[in-house]
Amino acid sequence: MRYYCPNCWQDFWEENFRVCPKCGYNIKDYEAKDYVDKLIMALQHRAGEVRHWIIMILVQRKEKRALPYLEKLSKETKDLSLARAAEEAVKKIREE
Repeated sequence: MRYYCPNCWQDFWEENFRVCPKCGYNIKDYEAKDYVDKLIMALQHRAGEVRHWIIMILVQRKEKRALPYLEKLSKETKDLSLARAAEEAVKKIREE
Protein backbone atom coordinates (compact mmCIF):
# COMPACT_ATOMS: atom_id res chain seq x y z
CA MET A 1 0.00 0.00 0.00
CA ARG A 2 1.18 3.52 -0.74
CA TYR A 3 1.18 6.23 1.93
CA TYR A 4 1.52 9.99 1.57
CA CYS A 5 2.95 12.75 3.70
CA PRO A 6 0.13 15.27 4.27
CA ASN A 7 2.61 18.14 4.20
CA CYS A 8 4.78 17.58 1.10
CA TRP A 9 2.67 14.83 -0.56
CA GLN A 10 5.69 12.58 -1.07
CA ASP A 11 4.61 8.97 -1.43
CA PHE A 12 6.13 6.09 0.55
CA TRP A 13 5.74 2.34 0.79
CA GLU A 14 6.69 2.14 4.47
CA GLU A 15 3.70 1.67 6.69
CA ASN A 16 4.90 2.91 10.06
CA PHE A 17 6.47 6.31 9.69
CA ARG A 18 5.77 9.08 12.18
CA VAL A 19 8.06 11.67 10.61
CA CYS A 20 8.26 12.21 6.86
CA PRO A 21 11.70 11.15 5.62
CA LYS A 22 11.60 13.88 2.95
CA CYS A 23 10.36 17.03 4.72
CA GLY A 24 10.53 16.04 8.40
CA TYR A 25 6.82 16.72 9.04
CA ASN A 26 5.52 15.05 12.20
CA ILE A 27 2.46 12.98 11.30
CA LYS A 28 1.12 13.38 14.86
CA ASP A 29 0.74 17.11 14.12
CA TYR A 30 -1.52 16.24 11.20
CA GLU A 31 -3.64 13.86 13.26
CA ALA A 32 -4.29 16.68 15.76
CA LYS A 33 -5.63 19.07 13.08
CA ASP A 34 -9.35 19.58 12.54
CA TYR A 35 -11.12 18.74 9.29
CA VAL A 36 -10.95 22.25 7.84
CA ASP A 37 -7.22 22.55 8.51
CA LYS A 38 -6.70 19.24 6.72
CA LEU A 39 -8.72 20.50 3.74
CA ILE A 40 -6.66 23.69 3.65
CA MET A 41 -3.44 21.65 3.68
CA ALA A 42 -4.78 19.58 0.79
CA LEU A 43 -4.96 22.72 -1.36
CA GLN A 44 -1.21 22.13 -1.83
CA HIS A 45 -1.69 18.62 -3.22
CA ARG A 46 0.20 18.06 -6.44
CA ALA A 47 -2.81 16.63 -8.30
CA GLY A 48 -5.01 19.38 -9.72
CA GLU A 49 -8.18 17.31 -9.55
CA VAL A 50 -7.68 16.84 -5.80
CA ARG A 51 -7.35 20.60 -5.36
CA HIS A 52 -10.56 21.12 -7.38
CA TRP A 53 -12.42 18.67 -5.09
CA ILE A 54 -11.09 20.44 -2.01
CA ILE A 55 -12.24 23.80 -3.36
CA MET A 56 -15.74 22.39 -3.97
CA ILE A 57 -15.92 21.07 -0.40
CA LEU A 58 -14.73 24.38 1.06
CA VAL A 59 -17.39 26.25 -0.94
CA GLN A 60 -20.15 23.85 0.14
CA ARG A 61 -19.12 24.35 3.75
CA LYS A 62 -18.73 28.15 3.28
CA GLU A 63 -15.40 27.97 5.09
CA LYS A 64 -14.30 31.54 5.67
CA ARG A 65 -11.03 30.31 7.23
CA ALA A 66 -10.03 29.12 3.75
CA LEU A 67 -10.37 32.56 2.11
CA PRO A 68 -6.71 33.66 2.43
CA TYR A 69 -5.50 30.29 1.13
CA LEU A 70 -7.90 30.35 -1.81
CA GLU A 71 -6.87 33.93 -2.64
CA LYS A 72 -3.21 32.94 -2.55
CA LEU A 73 -3.88 29.89 -4.72
CA SER A 74 -5.75 31.96 -7.30
CA LYS A 75 -2.77 34.31 -7.63
CA GLU A 76 0.09 31.82 -7.52
CA THR A 77 -1.05 28.77 -9.49
CA LYS A 78 -0.10 28.36 -13.13
CA ASP A 79 -3.17 26.16 -13.67
CA LEU A 80 -5.75 28.55 -15.13
CA SER A 81 -8.75 26.35 -14.35
CA LEU A 82 -7.61 26.05 -10.74
CA ALA A 83 -7.08 29.81 -10.49
CA ARG A 84 -10.58 30.40 -11.81
CA ALA A 85 -12.07 27.83 -9.42
CA ALA A 86 -10.31 29.48 -6.48
CA GLU A 87 -11.52 32.94 -7.54
CA GLU A 88 -15.11 31.70 -7.86
CA ALA A 89 -14.84 29.96 -4.51
CA VAL A 90 -13.79 33.20 -2.82
CA LYS A 91 -16.81 34.98 -4.31
CA LYS A 92 -19.24 32.24 -3.27
CA ILE A 93 -17.91 31.98 0.28
CA ARG A 94 -18.08 35.76 0.72
CA GLU A 95 -21.72 35.89 -0.51
CA GLU A 96 -23.08 34.76 2.83
